[in-house]
Amino acid sequence: MDIVLSQHSDKPIYTQIYEQISNQIMTGEISAGEKLPPIRTVALNLRISVIPVKQAWEQLEREGFISTAAGRGTFVNKLEHHEISGKRNAAAEEVLRKAVNSCREMGLSLDEIIQIIKSAT
Repeated sequence: MDIVLSQHSDKPIYTQIYEQISNQIMTGEISAGEKLPPIRTVALNLRISVIPVKQAWEQLEREGFISTAAGRGTFVNKLEHHEISGKRNAAAEEVLRKAVNSCREMGLSLDEIIQIIKSAT
């Protein structure tokens, strides 16, 4: 499990943690059934408060990525292909929605945005 935090990001620390771990779960870098380190250990390794790590873990649990078993630890849930696909699509949609809004604020039309996307791929 790799987490790299940016102090220059406009995203809160817990969001950075959540996004990186959820992406690693969706791509298979973190496997189903794998035990995650304790919140305190992650916080110590990242040299941050336990609060943002706890917030990230709570969001991961709410969204079905992980489960916590009292006294045993926190484990990655097994996600079916359609669940991963749905979560990946939702994440991509959010990224694109923000990008399109930023482009619209710059005065670009939808056709111009589509052309930019096509040329970028």
